[in-house]
This record gives sequence, structure tokens and C-alpha cells, in this order.
Amino acid sequence: RRAFFRAKMGPLFPVLCLALHLVPLSKHVVVAPRSARPLMLSGASASDELAAKIDAACQASINGAVRPPSLKELSARTFGTPEELVRLELERTEKFAEEARRQNELAAVYNSLVASGELKAFGSVQQSPVPNRKVSVEDQLRLTGLPTTAFAPRGSGSGPLAAGAFTALALAVFSANLQVDFRLVGGAAALALALDNVVFGGVGLEVAARLLRPAYQRTIIEHEAGHFLTAYLLGCPLEACLLDPVVAARDPRFQGAAGTIFFDPLLAEAMRSGSMPRSSVDRYSVVVMGGIAAEAELNQRAEGGRADEEALIRLLISLDGGKTWDLGRVQNQARWAASSAALIIRAHRPAYDALVAALTQGKTVGQCIIAIETAIRDNPPELGAMAGASGATIGSAPSDAATRGATPPPPPEVPREEALAAMTKRQQAVGSRLKEVSERLQELSNK
Repeated sequence: RRAFFRAKMGPLFPVLCLALHLVPLSKHVVVAPRSARPLMLSGASASDELAAKIDAACQASINGAVRPPSLKELSARTFGTPEELVRLELERTEKFAEEARRQNELAAVYNSLVASGELKAFGSVQQSPVPNRKVSVEDQLRLTGLPTTAFAPRGSGSGPLAAGAFTALALAVFSANLQVDFRLVGGAAALALALDNVVFGGVGLEVAARLLRPAYQRTIIEHEAGHFLTAYLLGCPLEACLLDPVVAARDPRFQGAAGTIFFDPLLAEAMRSGSMPRSSVDRYSVVVMGGIAAEAELNQRAEGGRADEEALIRLLISLDGGKTWDLGRVQNQARWAASSAALIIRAHRPAYDALVAALTQGKTVGQCIIAIETAIRDNPPELGAMAGASGATIGSAPSDAATRGATPPPPPEVPREEALAAMTKRQQAVGSRLKEVSERLQELSNK
């Protein structure tokens, strides 16, 4: 080789050899030492393995979700024989028991990762940053720096509205150019929108809204990140975060164009036992209002969240039939929960920003959790924003880990005779009601 290069380069060969010997050796070392590279790869692989473990548990929980009753099942429940009703009721009970078992398995995975020290932020917030349960409009402004109007949803967002306006304009131009009656085109469009709403849950309009207004998609991500982060910090296991309206429409657990799927094992156990502790109600309230609080914190206004408010109202009223949870108390609970969520997000702002970035990139639940944990490790929560964290208990205490991971007891067995009697009574009531409706329709037709 030396002879080859000497022959090719001629008199320049000695000069080249001398230059190579004069260059310091450190200039040639442009890669990291061997001892450093395995550590970097080990950390990355550990995070990937942790994310994959969480995602596998989430997928197993999704597979056990109970789907809404089909038209065939609804028809059988209305017109079926007592034996068919008993069979359907038992099948439904078994499905819910299986769903509860899978959810508890998912909770056990989260708890085991907390016990091993792999998840440090899960359930790390135990107390509300709002010291008092009673929060007036003035208190909310003083605590958060935001008026109550900032937490008031303006509807389903301006995205569908913009899509509707653009569609109407396009139809008007289309009908004018083709000299077609606008009423005919508009009627066809209205029928298509109605079918989209009834059959597909409004997926078509939602997709059009996000295409026409990209900022609307960003608002949805920021909203769902508020639910995601508050649920994680309060110790509620997360199953999924659905941002694609097409995927959301196919999911059996969810009705809507986007949403964060979480559950509280303590709340589910309390509902089964019939005894609802206030801490479970408060925890659910903060997570449900987390999306509205995130929008208010970032944009000083909330576009979405009307469904979240309705979900909170339904839960509170169902506790005692509205006897103690009147309108004033429900509004106070909403203000308290929204203020608590806003202050929690503010204290964990780097983690929230990292979560928004992960959701924007389409990361999985496990990868989003890694982003939260990394951000909190590198940027501990600001104590100033959580200085009032001496309020109501809203987090799942570490001592509850064993309870949350335990398999729920099987539902009590109902004797077949009692089940048949109950179903027969229910079928008679439905038949009587149908008879009344038929008689009323007959009277109206005779008139």
C-alpha cells in the first residue's frame, strides 16, 4: 500500500505522512468514549421498556371495554321474554365484571411501577392548592388571577362553527355557478349533516373543522392535556387519550370527537358499595374540570368543555337525587375544582408543556407519561404555585395502592326466581306503557 500511494502521489507522499504525525491525536477522536455510550443506550431502552409496559396494560384494558347495547339487544330488552331478559342481564353483568377486572389489572401495573420507583409523579399531588372548599367568584379571581368567565365554556368550540359557515358559503357558490336551486343543495347538505351526526357521531363535521382551522386542533390537544396531567398527578390510571375523531368514533368507551379515558378505582368501588367519600368526588371533579382549566390558563378562555360540565353535574346530582347538591352548591364545586386544576397545572407547567408536545407528536400513553416524569424530574414543581396545598384531600394516598390493585369482588348472585319476577314486572310495565301510547295515538288519529 505504501508503494501504491508513493507511486500515485509522488513527492507529496512524505509531506502527507509528516502532516498526519503532527496532528494531535485528540483531533481524531470525535465519538464519545465507549464507557459513556452504553449508559445512554441503557437509559433510552429503560424508558422505552417502561412506556411499552404501560401501553401493553392500557391495550389489555381497552380490549375488555363494554360496548354500548346494540339495536338487537335494545329490542330484546323491550320486547323479549323474561328468560331472554334474565340472560341479557347476566351477560351484561359478566361483561362489567370483566371490565372491572381488567381495569384493576391496569391499576396494579401503575401501582407496581410506583412501588418500584419507576413512576414518581403518579399520585404525587395529595392536597388541593385551594385552602377552602367554598370558592366565590371573587375568590376564584384572587386565587388564579382569572375571572370566572375564563372558565365558562363557549360551546363545542369555534371549529365546527367555522366549518359550517365555510360549507354554507361553498354551497351558495356551487349552486350559483351551476344554476341549481340553493334550497335543493342546502337540503341535501342538511340531510348529510344529520346522517353524519346520527350515524357517525359528527365525525365528518369534526374532521372538516380541524382541516379548516388548524388552531382548533391545537386547542383540543391543550384541553385533553389538562385532563391527562391532572388525572396522572392525582393517581387515576389512564387508558387512552383520543385525539383523532375517527379513532374516537370507533372506541366503545367514548362518545365524542376527542377525549381522555381514565378511571378511579376508589370511585368505582365506592359506587359499587353505595358509600361515596368526598375525596373521590373532589378528585373526579378536579380531573373533569382539568381541560377547561388548561384552556383558561393558556388562553384566558375556554372554547370546549360543555360536556365536562354536564358530566360533573350528572355525577353530583346522582349522589342524593339533588337533595343537597342544589344549583348553588354545584356551581361552587365547579369553581373550586377548576381553580384547583388551574393551580396544579400552573405548578407543573414544564410537565404540561412536555405533555402537549408529546400529544402533538402522536405519542402513546406510555410515552406521554415518560415525558411527564422527565419534565418533573428536570423541573420540580414550583412551591409558590402550590403554597396553599393544605386544602381538601384529592389524591390517592400510597397506602391505597393495595386496595386499588386488588381484584374487585364478584357481583352478588341473584336467585333465578327473583330475577324472573323482576323481569316479568318490568316487561308488564313496558307493555302497559306501550298500550297507553297506542291508545293516545289512536285518539289523535280519530280527531
